Amino acid sequence: MKNKCWSENPLPPYFSKTSSKNGMGGLKDIRGNFLPSLTTIRDTMRSPAEKTRLAHWWRNNGSQASLACQIGKLGHRHIASYLNGKSTSCPQLIQRHWQQALPVLDKIHNVRLVEGAVFHYYEGYAGRVDCIGQFGSLPETVIEFKFSNRTRIYDEQKLQVAAYIGALNRHYLYPYGVKIRHGLLMTITPHEVDITFLDPSTVHQYWKQWQKQVSQFWLQHRDIT
Repeated sequence: MKNKCWSENPLPPYFSKTSSKNGMGGLKDIRGNFLPSLTTIRDTMRSPAEKTRLAHWWRNNGSQASLACQIGKLGHRHIASYLNGKSTSCPQLIQRHWQQALPVLDKIHNVRLVEGAVFHYYEGYAGRVDCIGQFGSLPETVIEFKFSNRTRIYDEQKLQVAAYIGALNRHYLYPYGVKIRHGLLMTITPHEVDITFLDPSTVHQYWKQWQKQVSQFWLQHRDIT
């Protein structure tokens, strides 16, 4: 049984399968169509200087980064179970995060989709959105959960939210009438939860940046079609 926070009009989840093509990760839909993921496009389009800095950081912080990835995966899985009404014990590794998150998660309502795959066939990318719902008095919103040891928001996280909103609006417009204009980033740490709202003008700004990045990606990588 789903959590009581669910809407009476949930969105149907679309089939997806993690896949790769020409060394690039992405998702396949039910017909076998492949689209690269947001993460693949974002990482591929980084400047050489950015790639060098990231490689250097991984060399010096590999174990710390691996732990952060594990916490993120466990945290997302536990939130999805909670929102879907599944009774599961909280993993020890994220218990402090969860103590902070639970009172804030209870403000989410009218949930329509959790961990849902989206395909934007026109722009050419795919992804998996954490949650569509309402938070407090906000209208219908894309909600992205981030697990971290500090409350710091990066531009690429806002870019990610805008990309999901664009794909959702395209994917679910007909016959479901989805027209999302707001985003929310919830950064969960062992000490607090930081909420960052993205208003329609901010979403539009980052959506335009994302469209440009995707367009440049496909100009350089036509071989994965």
